[in-house]
Amino acid sequence: MTEKSTVRTREMGVELKSQREAKQMSLREVARRAHWSASKVSGWENGRRISPIDLAIYLAHCGTEAPERERLLHLTRPPSELYWVRPYFDELVDPMKSLIIQENLATAVISNSPAALPGMLQTEDYVRSIYELSGRYTTDRLKTLVRARIDRQRLLQRRNPPHCVYFVYEHTLRSILRDPALMHEQLQSLVLATNLPHCTIRVVPASAPPYHLVGSRFTILEFAEHPPVAYEETFSAGLFVDDRVAVEAFYILRTRLEQVALSERESREFLVRLTEEFDLMAK
Repeated sequence: MTEKSTVRTREMGVELKSQREAKQMSLREVARRAHWSASKVSGWENGRRISPIDLAIYLAHCGTEAPERERLLHLTRPPSELYWVRPYFDELVDPMKSLIIQENLATAVISNSPAALPGMLQTEDYVRSIYELSGRYTTDRLKTLVRARIDRQRLLQRRNPPHCVYFVYEHTLRSILRDPALMHEQLQSLVLATNLPHCTIRVVPASAPPYHLVGSRFTILEFAEHPPVAYEETFSAGLFVDDRVAVEAFYILRTRLEQVALSERESREFLVRLTEEFDLMAK
């Protein structure tokens, strides 16, 4: 039976390949130096589990420096196989990097964002204003976070992007962040996003059941060769969920949202009307 990969092992595979390519080494060269088969090394780089000892040997042959070795070795010591927490306030952890890796491997991304607009659809001013509300970032750190969020949005512009479905809520769309002018720009951006063939935006109207009270902001990631994964965002951490039963619960909620959300066409018409409302408010 083929061993299933997890979020953690897939991220490790990407990291291994990155270390190898940084030294301009071929996969076969690493295998030859360590007396491994090329298929074994290929398996690790494609998400098969690697032991701490084999990882240390692999990194030694790549000449990986000590701080980076320690960071990568941490990936082989999971507290849980099916739930992986990526803390936002740990200087050694970049939770966005973990999410970006999974998004770039995915064939489909389904996002439910009841509190704020999905990060993939936020304008630069919207992103900055959200971070400023937290009151905990220096000017330099704020610039770094904003740039990272905007760079992440390149996923929607790449060739063969995943099919993305975003559930956004009327009460969130009507919440004025900073001023109506900012919201007018943000709503214009959402309208433009509806023109992307791989991007679907569904508005959950205020008249729908209060699904914003159920759970938190989450994303379902689907892959061609791996089981689906769920990602939940909180104020302090991101949580990757590989557990099959838990992921199925997210799909149940997704199905309910599909039943109450406006259609794709109705959602676009709603966004156009709301854009016009913010335009009048900004004048």
